[in-house]
Amino acid sequence: MEAQDRTKERVDIPFSLSVSSIIAGLFYSCIRSVHSFCSLVREISKVRPTLPGTRPKKNAGQPDYPALQVFSRWVAELRRRFDPLPPNTTTICFRMLFPEEDVYRKYDIQESKMTQLLEQCYGFEAEVFANWSLEEASGCLGQELRIVLERSCPQLDGPISSLSLAEVDELLSELASKSGFSHHSVTSKYPKAQRRSRSAIIRTLFRQLSPEDASVLTQIILKDLRPLMYPLTEFHYTTALTKFNAASVNMLSKEHAMNVWDPSKMMSKFYRMRASLDEAAAFADQSSNERCDIGPTINIPVAIPKSEKGQGCDHALSFFEGSERVWAETKYDGERAQIHVEIMDDKSSRIRIFSKSKRDSTQDRYAVHDIIRRALRLSPATLHREAWKGSISKNVIIDAEMVAFRGDEVDEFWRIRQLIENTAHGIRRKRKGAGHKSSYEHESMDSEANQEYTLGLVIFDIIYLDCRSLVYRPYTYRRKVLENLVETESGKVILAARYPIYMTKHNPVKELQRIFADHIASHQEGLVLKADDSSYNDYKRPWVKLKKDYIPGYGDSLDLVILGASWEKSRGRSLRVPPTTFTTFYIGAVNTKLDSSANPAYKYPTSTSTRTSPRTLDEVRPSFHMYFTASYGLSRDELEEVNFLIKNADASQFKKDPPYDLTHPSSLSPPATLLRTPLAVSLFGAGFTKAPGSQHYELRFPRIEKVYRPTERSWKDTTSLDDLHKVACAAVGRDRSDKDIKDWANSLWGKHSSPSIRSPRKRKARADIWYERLDTLTKKAKVCHAKSIFTAEDKWPMPHDTAQPLTSRTNLPKSHALHSDLWGKTVDDGAQHGMALLTPPAQHEIAVQKGANRVSSQRTTSPAAVPTQGDLRASRWMGTLVWFTSPGSKCSSCQLWKKKIPQEGRLHSLESLLVGCGRMSRADVPKQGIVIIDENDEDAGKWREKVAGILRMHGNHVPVVILGCKSTS
Repeated sequence: MEAQDRTKERVDIPFSLSVSSIIAGLFYSCIRSVHSFCSLVREISKVRPTLPGTRPKKNAGQPDYPALQVFSRWVAELRRRFDPLPPNTTTICFRMLFPEEDVYRKYDIQESKMTQLLEQCYGFEAEVFANWSLEEASGCLGQELRIVLERSCPQLDGPISSLSLAEVDELLSELASKSGFSHHSVTSKYPKAQRRSRSAIIRTLFRQLSPEDASVLTQIILKDLRPLMYPLTEFHYTTALTKFNAASVNMLSKEHAMNVWDPSKMMSKFYRMRASLDEAAAFADQSSNERCDIGPTINIPVAIPKSEKGQGCDHALSFFEGSERVWAETKYDGERAQIHVEIMDDKSSRIRIFSKSKRDSTQDRYAVHDIIRRALRLSPATLHREAWKGSISKNVIIDAEMVAFRGDEVDEFWRIRQLIENTAHGIRRKRKGAGHKSSYEHESMDSEANQEYTLGLVIFDIIYLDCRSLVYRPYTYRRKVLENLVETESGKVILAARYPIYMTKHNPVKELQRIFADHIASHQEGLVLKADDSSYNDYKRPWVKLKKDYIPGYGDSLDLVILGASWEKSRGRSLRVPPTTFTTFYIGAVNTKLDSSANPAYKYPTSTSTRTSPRTLDEVRPSFHMYFTASYGLSRDELEEVNFLIKNADASQFKKDPPYDLTHPSSLSPPATLLRTPLAVSLFGAGFTKAPGSQHYELRFPRIEKVYRPTERSWKDTTSLDDLHKVACAAVGRDRSDKDIKDWANSLWGKHSSPSIRSPRKRKARADIWYERLDTLTKKAKVCHAKSIFTAEDKWPMPHDTAQPLTSRTNLPKSHALHSDLWGKTVDDGAQHGMALLTPPAQHEIAVQKGANRVSSQRTTSPAAVPTQGDLRASRWMGTLVWFTSPGSKCSSCQLWKKKIPQEGRLHSLESLLVGCGRMSRADVPKQGIVIIDENDEDAGKWREKVAGILRMHGNHVPVVILGCKSTS
């Protein structure tokens, strides 16, 4: 393939030669030019990825990897020849090396717009870049530009540009001034009347550059240098996914680059406090006696603490060993807002608000400005009040979540976007007449109807007060200051609710389980745990987020359909896979009640001449609504299997008429391929949300759990769009839209109305259920210890295939003998207990002979020899967790298994089973786990090997056995 040879087409001058072969005067000109920076990118791009198992062991002390070594040599040579460096060199280099961190400059240019600008700059035909991300291309527009330019230029390297780094940086700032999302310090430098067009600026930038340098600058404008610095070496999806992984290339990190640039490590320490690349670079350029104290300051974003993920209540509390008290704060579903307030000389106040991405969002959040002033007693209505002990005299920085209030209650996250569009000043304000207004059967889903909703704040921390840093003060002190400072107002501004957990008491885990279960039952997003004595951004005692979707098998789950697939730029680059790989899957649901006049979506025309093939779909032409995508959840091996399945299935291009009716929002980018037979897929997520322009709930942060072959599960067994809406409403705490009508009808007939989903009775019932579910992860199992379960005394029976055993017992020593007996004969109590727990369905029971070192399979002929349902009482299964490899199987043996096993004992994934059986639990006694394999499945052998391999990785630590749904005769 041509793409495989593209990385070999370069004619690069080795970095050491390019430095040593140029005389000092010319080198000075070169090192100040953009070409010098591009030479660094080229050298890093020559680093080859490593295979798993061949990587050198990491040094626990000083980091050392090829990309960092190249950068170190480049910086050393730079400083050796030119010391001191020209002004702003540090700022410019780091802006260009990490363009995604350049938050002040936004270009509002993506690949489609960039191709148009390049075509205008070089006079190319429109078709030149049409297929930059297709299979025959690299997926990198900069790389494709280099190839095109090299083919049209006699000299591959081209002349060294006369543009200096400072000139390029200035031109990039001019280009950024064209975007309304750039910082005002950038846009104010270039008055609108004097600004040049984008195409004119691009011509000035690119016309003097060599092909290599032009490719680098292209990716800087696109804010992603990764595909150039770490180019792909494999272009087949199977090799890229299975031979390599994300760790095959160790990418240069900001922190490591800062430590090389400033060996004192003060630059990286400064950046960890003030999250501004420009400020950190300016700090590094100062001499030691000029440097200020490292701490927060007003109008510069403070780095947001990184949180750990709690994968269970016991796991979450394990981060706080040594703390006497931990606080569980309610996690509110909103947009992060770091609020800086400065008191001016005339007693007026100036507000700046930074988002989670460190962008200045002051004008976007204009609706909360007055709320902030009232809460801090800075509004004209409160200025006349007497001096108060918590008042602000100079400045303050507080941490908050901006939320949507409905009355006194915090409402769903997706409401915020529409409220911002209606109240913002500047670029995010919705233009008059934009959007559409449509009727819909679920009126509560209409994002335009926001009359009863308002923006508000939930304040949870304070960082800075009157020029004094509070980051090193303990959490309990900061919270007390906050409580004295903020005047709450119901439905406008509140302090985050919190609940104490005393670590020295008898069972803090159960207390956390109770709090967490109550939050889930109240439809809250989760909790954030903070140690009473922890500082802000404390790496020893970090904040720990606890959400149900962080616990394997506990997130909101649905069975939907995959209708299409594509390679998505961001996901493809993080996985380091070529455009031949499907990384993103288009999810939809069976649309049983389609009303095209009420649904603002494009609908494929139904062709009367198209006959649906019985091999693909039913004779009745079905209808699907495709409206969101999922890119995460699958391992690399699983993703390769799904790619193989789709590429070998009957698929078509997106615009071709499929054998079903299909609707989708106009805002959804089209997939590269459309499946003619949809695939069933199990997904889980963190609750439900609604995208702009959509009238349907979708999973928030969706992750794929399993993709089913058509023989495993049909698309007809998945959740319909109407049922999805009911599930989502129950999950977010919203009553069905017709509840008031049904309640009225019931009252006419003297019937009792059903309680609201948020009623105390229903909330308590949900809390009790969730407490029991959470307790299964932490309580001690009421069964024998794992070490005694698999001894000769317990005699667990195992299924057997005469050709090759279907089961794998990875936690038994090789010399262990299986003692057995025939069904109906006397066995000791330990064996009876084991059989009662692990007996497969009665149709094909497993026969065991006492004293034999083998397990035989024998069909029972006498009903008396078969254990009755009474022998398999539900109490026998308490503490046992079961996972079916084919949960949708119609196999009668599998159905018998499911009748025996309580619903709470069935798990959705192998990962959940491993967690419940002690892989990640701190409980002394792990639970017994069983994997049931459908022996009618053609992939039964493959499942056996795959599960057995995973179990072998965990040695004797996980008590899990593998059983076939029946034995072979």
